[in-house]
Amino acid sequence: MTAATTAPRGPGRPRDARADEAILAAALELLAEVGPTGLSVEEVAARAGVSKATIYRRWPGKDELVVASLGALVMVPDHVPEGSARDGIVYLVSQWWRTYNDSPNGMVFQRVMAHAKSNPRLFESFYDAVVEPRRELFRVALRRGIDTGEIRPDADLELLITLIIGSSVYMNQVRSSGREPAPGTGAEALVDAVLSSFLVR
Repeated sequence: MTAATTAPRGPGRPRDARADEAILAAALELLAEVGPTGLSVEEVAARAGVSKATIYRRWPGKDELVVASLGALVMVPDHVPEGSARDGIVYLVSQWWRTYNDSPNGMVFQRVMAHAKSNPRLFESFYDAVVEPRRELFRVALRRGIDTGEIRPDADLELLITLIIGSSVYMNQVRSSGREPAPGTGAEALVDAVLSSFLVR
């Protein structure tokens, strides 16, 4: 979790990090089940084994708690492995898809996306805490590709990242319903298709 998503400290005894972790884990679990609208501080407290007062000492309201829990959401690696830009992007996409489908994180993603229009403040926080860090990892891999001559120096990296993320969101949403989007739509095939127009020939 980043400093931006951690509640400010006040005077008094140091906070119990275990309580923080339990509260945020419970909030994420509930977000996956009922979404931001259905989440209640009372239920978070019950699942975390703490009092409501313990939560309110850390976050002044439900919105602040939800934003903090989104900051604790882990859906991507924290680095890009050495190698080509293509291999780095395949790694990032593969790890994202695996995490999305094998944990409650993917459902949290769906729940927040569904409330993007009705709760833009929450979505902005979600974008800053979850989407933007993912985009930065892709930037690292793509800039490396430009430096090594793999990717055209005039490539629009932000457009390229949007194509990768947008395609991945679609793939994950379809797979979460139990369907396969189409034959040959694994991470490697998707990355190769998106990168094809941006490679040095």
